[in-house]
Amino acid sequence: MASTTVLPVDGAMYQGRRVIVVGGGNSAVEEAVFLTRFAEHVTIVHQFDHFQASRVAQEEALRHPKIDVIWESEVRRVIGEGHVTAVEIENLRTGERREIPTDGVFVYIGTRPATELFRGQVAMNENGYIITDAEMATDIEGVFAAGDVRAKSVRQAITAAADGAIAGINAEKYVTAKRAVVSR
Repeated sequence: MASTTVLPVDGAMYQGRRVIVVGGGNSAVEEAVFLTRFAEHVTIVHQFDHFQASRVAQEEALRHPKIDVIWESEVRRVIGEGHVTAVEIENLRTGERREIPTDGVFVYIGTRPATELFRGQVAMNENGYIITDAEMATDIEGVFAAGDVRAKSVRQAITAAADGAIAGINAEKYVTAKRAVVSR
């Protein structure tokens, strides 16, 4: 599905269209609400009979007139050539499959940061995201982390790019300071 899905920063491209959001955690439910700014209609497809999102996010999504929820279901296939036209979903309780017309699919079914290489070397949270300070420094002097491997609340291309700029500048300052000490 990855090659046919879209990023949240692409939401404006779906002005007046119908979209599917897959997932039921905070990211999925909050993104569904955000997409209502652009999309004509948002359908959330979730594998359980309840959300895992915060109560506030759940309430906002469930009362929003542009959002419908399809419970206990999973996307089995994205349909379309060159662009998405529908998804095939399966009801996990009944096994029934059906097609839902859509113009885009936003998938929020959990993420795993690619940080296994650093496990045991830098501090990480329980989900494997690297813990940094505001300057992108880890708990090891001279080691910086940036982007979606960091423990943070917003994961978008723009925040990852900003993290990279901050980490790059601070890494350069660190190396310059170390060189100055060595050259004395």
